Amino acid sequence: LRVEAKSYSSPAAMPWLVGAGVYLLLLALGARLLNDPDSYWHVAVGNWIAQHGAVPTTDPFSFTMRGAPWIAFEWLSELAYAAAFAISGWAGVVILAAAAIALAFGLLTRLLLRELTPVPALVLILAALVLAASQMLARPHVLVLPIMVAWAGAMVRAMDQRSPPPYAALPLLVLWANLHGSVVLGLGLIGPAILEALLREERRSAWPRIVLQWIPFAALAVVASCLTPYGPGSLLV
Repeated sequence: LRVEAKSYSSPAAMPWLVGAGVYLLLLALGARLLNDPDSYWHVAVGNWIAQHGAVPTTDPFSFTMRGAPWIAFEWLSELAYAAAFAISGWAGVVILAAAAIALAFGLLTRLLLRELTPVPALVLILAALVLAASQMLARPHVLVLPIMVAWAGAMVRAMDQRSPPPYAALPLLVLWANLHGSVVLGLGLIGPAILEALLREERRSAWPRIVLQWIPFAALAVVASCLTPYGPGSLLV
């Protein structure tokens, strides 16, 4: 009994508690996640992809732009929402969106606990929850929140530990690129990581080595972001 109590009260349990708390809160406020008309659009696009077994290359829906070239850079998110809707209707869409948001906050809590004690970490989590509240909608961007947190965490850890670039995190960009176009933000974090590594190195003679260490990683990150049905088209959009 003593061992179980100690384990439960340890900071290791906090990410699970935060994630579960956020998930239950969002389920209780489920209708608010659907307070955006674009949710209908994304489900419709996902249904189109499922029916045709392909991603659209021209606009099949708009009245004034029907047939115009189009890149559905959120295609995987839309397919996921369509599947959730097919299983449980709008409740399924809410469950999927809430789960992604809750997972992101659980991961964020875990990352914060690497550097902070539980109380200040919880304060930051609550602040993040308040700041993100208006963007908690059943749209593609919430499905990439866990990936965004994990990628940022990998980059920050590499900077803090002065370790080589996190090549193991590159598959996250492939998934991110197919879920949402904000993958460009993930690529944007590489620049500050390189700058951090340069500023921490007191010997300027070592700067070329650092740059050469990060260039292959940056190049592979761009390639990973182009691994979509549209190739580099999604990234260019």
